[in-house]
Amino acid sequence: MNPGVTPAQATTRNPIARSLALAVLGVALVGAAIMGAVVFAVLLGLFLVGYLVSLVHAWWRLFRLRRRAVFVDPSPPAPAKADYIEGEYAVVEATADVAQRGSGGSA
Repeated sequence: MNPGVTPAQATTRNPIARSLALAVLGVALVGAAIMGAVVFAVLLGLFLVGYLVSLVHAWWRLFRLRRRAVFVDPSPPAPAKADYIEGEYAVVEATADVAQRGSGGSA
């Protein structure tokens, strides 16, 4: 044997070991793809269920709103009869010596 070759390198030169390693790698990649597809399908299913629930919820709210609108009386209610307070007004003449109001006058 060649003294420069280590046992780890010797197994990589073996064509059967290479074939088995490629087969294991291929199975692992196919398994990862299947698992990724399963995870994607689960997430897509959750999204679809949530979307359908939101559609049903929106439809139900719209149905309740329309149903409630049917029973609402469209005419406004008549104003309630109220008691009025009546008062008398008296006009008072202003005098000329009224003190100025504001910042310049005395209060």
